[in-house]
Amino acid sequence: MQFLAPFLLSITGSIAARVLTSLGIGIFSYAALTTLTTAVITNIQANYNALPLIPLAIINLAGGGQAIAIICAALVTRASLSAVKSLRPK
Repeated sequence: MQFLAPFLLSITGSIAARVLTSLGIGIFSYAALTTLTTAVITNIQANYNALPLIPLAIINLAGGGQAIAIICAALVTRASLSAVKSLRPK
């Protein structure tokens, strides 16, 4: 019993510090990614809607909107995975 209490306290302190650090980094990364993604998607939507009517209709029939959504999702996924890899403690 004498050795168990200090051991458990040292483990929980270390785990708590890691969890709080990870949460802080995760919230910061999420906020930055959300801001960047919102700006990029707004810019894409503005330029997409500025196209003339006939080409825009053809692009929509061909699935251009879905393609843009897939590409944006892939970019966000890649950015978040690279952020996780670069912020991982070694």
